[in-house]
Amino acid sequence: MALIWNYLQPGDMVDIIAPASSAPNEKLPLGVEALKEWNLIPRVPKGMIEPSEFFAAPLERQFEQLKGALHSDSKAIWCLRGGYGSMRLIPLLKKIKPPKKPKLFIGFSDITALHLYFNQVWKWPTIHGRTISQMDPVKLQTADRVALRSALFGEMEEVSFENLIPLNALAKKKKTISGEIIGGNLRLLQTSLRTDWELKAKGKILFIEDVSERGYSIHRMLEQLVQAKIIHSGLKALVIGDFTDGHEKDGKDHSQIAFNEFSER
Repeated sequence: MALIWNYLQPGDMVDIIAPASSAPNEKLPLGVEALKEWNLIPRVPKGMIEPSEFFAAPLERQFEQLKGALHSDSKAIWCLRGGYGSMRLIPLLKKIKPPKKPKLFIGFSDITALHLYFNQVWKWPTIHGRTISQMDPVKLQTADRVALRSALFGEMEEVSFENLIPLNALAKKKKTISGEIIGGNLRLLQTSLRTDWELKAKGKILFIEDVSERGYSIHRMLEQLVQAKIIHSGLKALVIGDFTDGHEKDGKDHSQIAFNEFSER
């Protein structure tokens, strides 16, 4: 049984960290302003950004940000951006004990690595949601951000996905599927194989998303998850989210071809 977090309330402190890649300079102030619009108090650690080609800051600094946020007086930890780098923090996370109370942890894409660790090792629930770099004040009324706020503040205790398109005969037989959901970025789920934070999806609903992956690459990753027995008969359902910017050289997108072929196996 996963631990339950305390929902946010106006005036709560939120730690912002950058465990993966950096973001354009203008994105952080916009994200901070968006949190203030929700009557939250964003806190940015000094020296959070010292970008290199791949990472927002050196590994030791990124880990100190994360560890400090985990043990601070904040109610939530919100990641600046995905990109690449979160998995490097996990060997260091293994050396510390989790706080007695779970915190809200928010991010997506490369942050999937940390989600898996918190979900499966610490048994924390987390939110696969917009990063700070995407929290522009002028976009706060979009449907997904409204839903995110409702989940954070406890106004929505259950998430339902309606009008999903069934891709095979088994899915067409099921009118309602309920259960614990896990997953995230498909490339990171594949990367988790044979690690201490390897995806464990048996008896759960697995969801996947990704960006800039061509159709054959998507199919190859799914095939590996099958052969690794991550996707198997014990899975309640596979939910396919957004797969964007995966065009072929001729401009065509073959991602749906990959999903259709895979679903009929």
